[in-house]
Amino acid sequence: MANLLFEFAATLSLGMLLGAMTFYSWSKLKATQDDTPKDQLEFRFENRELVDACPRARRSLSLEDLDEDVYHQLIDRLSRIFPDLPQRLGDSSRHNAKFTLNVSTQNGPAVLEVDAHGSSLSLRMSGIEAPLSHKVLVDSDQAAAAAAELTVLRAAVNAAPYLSWRETADGTLDWVNQAYATIAEDTKSARSSESWPPPRLFHDGPITSMGEAPLTKRSTLEMRSGETRTFEVLRYGNGNGTLNFAVDVGATLRAEESLRQFVQTLTQTFAALPIGLAIFDKSRSLVMFNPALMDLTHLDPVWLSSRPTLYDFVNQLRENRMLPERRDFADWRKKITELDKSATDGSYCETWALPTGQTYRVSGRPHPEGAVAFLIEDITAEMSLTRKFRRELSMNQTLLDHLPEALVVFGDDGVITMTNAAYDALWGTDPENVLGQLTITDATRLWQSASAPNPIWGDARDFVCTRGERSAWTDTATLSNGRIATCRFEPLAGGATLIGFNTTPAPQSALPQRQQPSQLAVVSP
Repeated sequence: MANLLFEFAATLSLGMLLGAMTFYSWSKLKATQDDTPKDQLEFRFENRELVDACPRARRSLSLEDLDEDVYHQLIDRLSRIFPDLPQRLGDSSRHNAKFTLNVSTQNGPAVLEVDAHGSSLSLRMSGIEAPLSHKVLVDSDQAAAAAAELTVLRAAVNAAPYLSWRETADGTLDWVNQAYATIAEDTKSARSSESWPPPRLFHDGPITSMGEAPLTKRSTLEMRSGETRTFEVLRYGNGNGTLNFAVDVGATLRAEESLRQFVQTLTQTFAALPIGLAIFDKSRSLVMFNPALMDLTHLDPVWLSSRPTLYDFVNQLRENRMLPERRDFADWRKKITELDKSATDGSYCETWALPTGQTYRVSGRPHPEGAVAFLIEDITAEMSLTRKFRRELSMNQTLLDHLPEALVVFGDDGVITMTNAAYDALWGTDPENVLGQLTITDATRLWQSASAPNPIWGDARDFVCTRGERSAWTDTATLSNGRIATCRFEPLAGGATLIGFNTTPAPQSALPQRQQPSQLAVVSP
């Protein structure tokens, strides 16, 4: 029993001693009063052993840091901020020294005050956020979520169809994605896929600050297959280096070349087109015109190249007397508005009789995305020919009307194309409604109804509808009024047919004889 009491007392004494030693060791690190500013950290070392620290400095240490070389860990991390610190500390180890280091960081100015006296070293710093502990305690769920997000980001970057890589300040690559590695292996300057870092494929180019509009540069790469691939490179500033992206724009270049060739083809076509062409975009600015437009409108090509509006374009035409005369200026402006609206739905088409004696046909056509095109065609010769043709037709009609023979002309399709006044008087037709409405069938029905039965009308239908070689022939018919009509059938060029009617009074032998009074028999009562 006595032995057990002795062992219990010895164990209790040893525990109290160890507890007292532990309390003493930690109390050396505990500051008596936290009178340091909130943005400062203070540490004090004896023979490179941490003996004191302010509460904020202690909070920056993890429990594991107390079992490690805190001095060298702290000096190493501070040296990244203050590169001159190791050398200055080496000089101060031979004698007492007190100095201050100042640098400018991304978070603002950082200050380090060093006070060395023999084996004692005090460090006071501000503008530095917890530079000590390299161990971070995090929640397990947060760590799992961060790891999952990192996996997704890595997979997304490696699956991206564009090249991504990061360069240091001296141009060395320290990270690339899978697309970059694949292209690097296929270039003529490719090295072994196991070599690091990969070759630098793109050089120079404008650097854009994060959040600003990207500045691009196109670069080409020679592939092993002999193909030349073009990439559009974007570079963003990222700390002391750059974060870079390259997109293959080969398809874009091919589309641009195809569009360029198409525009050249259109330009060449429009250049040879005798019709003036003016295309206005949705804001009604002139975006395209051809040489014929300058020839027809007498507008200055330099002025046309300045992209005038539709209103200015029409106003300039008016100044050049290339518009029909308008008595009312307000009415003229209204015409411009109507021109724009009607051209949008493709219904605008006008004939302009110019003061110069020329005649233009102007039409408007809608184009995609709200654009509109105007076509200006000089039809002066066409109008002159039309007027001449109409005068000739009028003269021919006058000549036909003065002929005593009743004439009718049928086209190759059997439709009446021309009659004269004698024909209208003979058959009682309206000259205003005949042309283009009656066929040979309608005409023979009219003739048959106004004459005695006769097979001539059936032969007339067959003659008009016959194709090929035909011979002229004549025949007679007796009209309802007893007059004799001599019918003449003549083939014309192009399958047309001319039929003429000459009427004469019926012969006396054909008329019924009236009995004379002397020839009547007398009957006696």
